[in-house]
Amino acid sequence: MILTVVIPCYNHGQYIQEAIDSVLTYQDQPVEIIIVDDGSTDMYTIEKMEELKALSYHVIQQNNAGLATARNVGIAEAKGKYILPLDADNKIKADYIRKAIELLDTNNVDIVYAKPVFFGKVTEERIFSTREFNGKDLIFTSYIDACAVYRKEVWAKNNGYDANMPYQGLEDWDFWLNSYFNSFRFIFINEELYQYRILENSMIINTFQGNRHEESHRYLINKYSYFIYNALVDSNSINQIYYNDRNRPFRTSIKYLSLALKRIFKIK
Repeated sequence: MILTVVIPCYNHGQYIQEAIDSVLTYQDQPVEIIIVDDGSTDMYTIEKMEELKALSYHVIQQNNAGLATARNVGIAEAKGKYILPLDADNKIKADYIRKAIELLDTNNVDIVYAKPVFFGKVTEERIFSTREFNGKDLIFTSYIDACAVYRKEVWAKNNGYDANMPYQGLEDWDFWLNSYFNSFRFIFINEELYQYRILENSMIINTFQGNRHEESHRYLINKYSYFIYNALVDSNSINQIYYNDRNRPFRTSIKYLSLALKRIFKIK
């Protein structure tokens, strides 16, 4: 099996058929689809899961455990050489799968990501910008969505998605940082190859309430403090820390980094 698409679903039964159908537009070779029902509670989604099982889809049902765990459970059962996590409310273009597999088959890259097309309740503040890979930039902000295609060994070496993040919704940021520090190779396809649905009450909105996003960033700084130190030893990167501290939401990045370094080198 060349590719497994893992679709976690929590109360998004009204969208999941669109996600599945979008995967099925790719017909070059067989693709495995694994659906993980993360303890959905609305009747429509519950009935939809039964319908999908009756149609012989691979549906895993579990008590609600969060997005990271749902992805891990699905990927653990994946038979595919490559993995594509697809949120139940999003859609993929056949060309994304085709182009990603072609790049991965060259064996010169481990992770392929692309630009999204936004649809739904689109507002300026909900749009994010995806760009060419730069690991140091990734330390300060997340610009790669979960919807990327990668070798299954990336997930294995990363020990999966981190279910201990302070808040759900930024597990992919941690996953890509982990991949960067594990020396996996990224490539960006500068094309709109998947569709990202924006909902009014999506989980990602909650990650920006209060200080949640900053707390998640602090968690990542502390988790990868040793690697971040090594990545930021040159003066240009140090200047970037100050720039981000002044002009971006993560105003306390340098403080957290300083505390982490003190812990590493046992400075009092």
